[in-house]
Amino acid sequence: MSTIAVKAQRLIAVSLLTLLAAAAVYGQGSSLLIRASVPFAFEAHGTQLPAGVYRFKIYPTSHSLIISGAPGGDVRLPIITQLGGSSVFKDTGLVFDSYEGKHVLSEIWVPGEDGVLVSSTPKQHTHEFVLAMSGGGPNRSGKEIFQSTCERCHGPKGGGNAAADKFFKTSVPKLSSAYVQSKSDAELKDIISNGKGMMDPVRMGQSRVQHLLDQQSVDAVIAYLRTLKQQ
Repeated sequence: MSTIAVKAQRLIAVSLLTLLAAAAVYGQGSSLLIRASVPFAFEAHGTQLPAGVYRFKIYPTSHSLIISGAPGGDVRLPIITQLGGSSVFKDTGLVFDSYEGKHVLSEIWVPGEDGVLVSSTPKQHTHEFVLAMSGGGPNRSGKEIFQSTCERCHGPKGGGNAAADKFFKTSVPKLSSAYVQSKSDAELKDIISNGKGMMDPVRMGQSRVQHLLDQQSVDAVIAYLRTLKQQ
């Protein structure tokens, strides 16, 4: 083989390796990854998924979304379209269409990026916003979450609120009472996440966009509630 032919082969090999390396770097830079603790069962492109912690990886260039953490393996969804323009969502999170007791993954929003639409529900529905998880635990302490959510009905330090009793025409349980404190953590989690009686599931956020508490925040607020136990 001539020297020229050998050099040509080497040049082709180097060029191919360069292209593969560039493609790998581009592939890594062209995706967005978020984690979220979804507190309810939901549907994603026809696949039923239980409540749990999932990873959502968005590939805008290939118009696809991959959900990792599902019991049956990864779930791939097509992205219907990107959602540009100003968003009312100031935090990274997921939007679910909620109707007839069902939750369907609809949109994902990341501040500074376009949102993506993966499902559109024609039926009349409401929206449920689930905040993405932070890397190092709850963004707020249990006490801060309590002050933003529970305090207005249950009163400072869980001791009750006469104005709330009058408004709801009932005696709102005192969180410091033996009645509440005797409940297990699992019972308190269920009440906070799903509501009970006249109490709706606990939400926090802006007035236009309120989200359910992620599991880390639920655990944090329960830990704070335990400090309110009457001595």
